Amino acid sequence: MSLRSFIVLFIALLHPFFGFAQVSFSTITDELVIRLNGIVQVQYIVENATKIEAFEPPIFHDFKIMQGPMETSGMSLVNNQLTEYKALTYVLQPMHKGRLTVPGASAVINGKKMISNKVIVEVREATPPANNPYPRNPGISGLQESAEEDFLLGENDNASDKIKNNLIVKLDLDKNSAFVGEPIVATYKLYTRLRSESRVSKRPSMNGFSVYEMIDPYAAGPVIEKINGKPFMMHIIRKTQLIPLQDGSFVLEPVELENTVRFLRTNSKSLAPPAKSPLEKMFDDLLAEPNGEWEEHKITLSSMPRQINIRALPDGAPASFNGAVGNFSIQGFLKDSIVAAGENATYEVKIEGSGNLPLVNAPDWQLPGGFENFDPAVSEEINKTVAPMQGNKTFTYTFTTGSTGRFTLPPVEFSYFDPATQTYKSIQTLGVALTVTPGLKTAPTLSVLPQQDISQKNNGSKNNVVGALVFLLGMAGLVLLLRKKKKQTSVTAGANSLPEVIIKKDPLEAARQAAGNNQPAEFYRAVEAGLWEAIAEKMKLSKSALQKPLVLELLELRGLPPDKLQQLKDCWKTCEWALYVPNSENQVDPRLLKMADDVVKAITTLY
Repeated sequence: MSLRSFIVLFIALLHPFFGFAQVSFSTITDELVIRLNGIVQVQYIVENATKIEAFEPPIFHDFKIMQGPMETSGMSLVNNQLTEYKALTYVLQPMHKGRLTVPGASAVINGKKMISNKVIVEVREATPPANNPYPRNPGISGLQESAEEDFLLGENDNASDKIKNNLIVKLDLDKNSAFVGEPIVATYKLYTRLRSESRVSKRPSMNGFSVYEMIDPYAAGPVIEKINGKPFMMHIIRKTQLIPLQDGSFVLEPVELENTVRFLRTNSKSLAPPAKSPLEKMFDDLLAEPNGEWEEHKITLSSMPRQINIRALPDGAPASFNGAVGNFSIQGFLKDSIVAAGENATYEVKIEGSGNLPLVNAPDWQLPGGFENFDPAVSEEINKTVAPMQGNKTFTYTFTTGSTGRFTLPPVEFSYFDPATQTYKSIQTLGVALTVTPGLKTAPTLSVLPQQDISQKNNGSKNNVVGALVFLLGMAGLVLLLRKKKKQTSVTAGANSLPEVIIKKDPLEAARQAAGNNQPAEFYRAVEAGLWEAIAEKMKLSKSALQKPLVLELLELRGLPPDKLQQLKDCWKTCEWALYVPNSENQVDPRLLKMADDVVKAITTLY
């Protein structure tokens, strides 16, 4: 029997005695943020699979393969749990800047096709070239190194010393000093060369900072890092982005871990054994000499506290500064350049860049007199996995005015502190033009009799008042009658419906002729006049009753569908806008004619 057959048979015999953990297929990178001239190590790891076939590596569209694939595998037995893994490792270099996607790989694992997750890597500007083209790595040749588990204890070896030298908790900071609002990245790490189980027993408090988690520590796999030239498996306990809220000196508290460490105690005082493959170590564990015993040690470890000095922002901040720190740009967009008086208008201000975006507040916008401005709505798209955070924040201002005419809305000014140059900078949107049209068609002025004598004039005024009251009472009675009629119609299913009124003349004929002659100004006037003509004819209304609010309510009571009511409003609005557009810029809109035609047809079919 060959050695390979013996190994396969031996593992098969072990299966009833030892459990296997759940199968997983994952993509892990050693960095989430790199420079354009840097490299990233990518591992595709399959754990606890009994059979792997049809492995298909991905196509790296945004990266160049510097080395790979490199294949590694191993097994271990801890607490009767047999773990087996197989990994393919690539060393990649980005081809351009941006948020690049490291694609997942696919494989048939235990007879089922699986695809590993994708990973987003942020690629920034290249750093100046150095003598070593891979300054942050131990070198390409060292990428295949492994952190050999140091779990054997001789007869007189001290377990505490072994733990002290091979199990370390550290807090790394990307900087020790920053301005208020400038982010600091704090990463709590566990380095180990032992067989251990760890859990966080005390989380550090971070008073004086806004805290943003950058990664999920459970989703981030271990990577190999060296301490004093010795490789360790490094696990991220917590990685956060801290935004200082005030100046002063602050101490980041340590994180505490409770650890259970397992050693194999032997009665040999020999030197440390030579390095072995994971498979050889597994068999050593299983076939240990009878005089070797496993022992457990519990120990609590903590990182060293770190002091951070936060500097106050310098004096001389502009009046529009409201705490933004970073590097930003701004742009504004007026949704509608023409609105009716009394209607709401919206103006969007988008602030984009990198920095303390979650703490950026809406800039103050001072509108001209006669305008009413409401509190802006806020939306954001922020990538919090990079430092400083990148993305944008949009503030939507809603405002209204009762005045009509052309107005120039002032720009929105935004100021921020740039920690790179340690200066304040102010940026602003462009001023925009807004045209406000009359909101409603006003009724004709009541005629006044020629002045004869003072008594006749007073009598005429009284008659006008009485006439207006009679007209209003008549309109109110008509509305009530139509409401009652509509209710009766819905109950009797149309038994008492009025006969259809047919409009013999096409009210849009003049608009069609103006469109054929390419006369924009005449076209829009004719469309609006045609709509009013169709409404007046169908509803049997006098000219003094042709007011939008009343007409819309009467049409709704007569059963005009909501979509047609909206189309009617849109037609009116477009025709009013055209009055304020220079003739040289105006054009006939065939879609408006089609919409108006649909509205007229819908009105003619009302009961």
